[in-house]
Amino acid sequence: MSLLLLAFEAALYPTLLAAVVILLQLERPARLIGAYLAGGMVISIGLGCAIVFALDGSNAVENQQALLSWTADLALGGLALLAAVALATHADERYRARRRARRARRGRAEPEPEEKPKAEPWSQRILARGSVPIVFLAALFVNVPGAAYLIALKDIAAGNHSTATSVGLIVLFNVIMFLLAEIPLVGLLVAPERTDVFVMRMNRWLTEHSRQLAIFICVLFGAYLVVRGIANAT
Repeated sequence: MSLLLLAFEAALYPTLLAAVVILLQLERPARLIGAYLAGGMVISIGLGCAIVFALDGSNAVENQQALLSWTADLALGGLALLAAVALATHADERYRARRRARRARRGRAEPEPEEKPKAEPWSQRILARGSVPIVFLAALFVNVPGAAYLIALKDIAAGNHSTATSVGLIVLFNVIMFLLAEIPLVGLLVAPERTDVFVMRMNRWLTEHSRQLAIFICVLFGAYLVVRGIANAT
């Protein structure tokens, strides 16, 4: 059950949805999203297997009560709760304001945020080229394991499963984690017009509520890990 919760938390990955939105606007979107999904799966499953087997071979997480296991839960859970507090109090905005003020005092004043041209991330510029091989390669670099996935990999290693079961759990986790790419891909094959509208609306909603959603995820994820870490430490 904990793996499923972590998988659905990892599925709320705005970068993945942003990539899908870009690819939907290009020619042959189904091929491009398929290439992105394939690249993401290859690197994510490959690294996942490497991490699980490395942890299993080191005996660092023999079970959930092992030192590394519950301390990792407490550390990442605490960081997630701190991130939630920072987002809720707009500490990130105050930090950017202080940074602009320091640059202004040094004679490198920046334009106001509404006037400053916003450069697109390199990953979005690469995806916009619309090349299947380039999209596949970009997905290899973008889809590195996040916090929820790393915790799940640690849990899988602590479960002392057979090799086949561990690989199966990693694959299942990734299938859930990449839902934001899998659903549009299926939609393009079944109902392409509706899929475009659905993805654009979802992206708009996530953009408008990104801070509230991030706070909710950090609180839920952090509280879960802290409670589990305390329970396993006693």
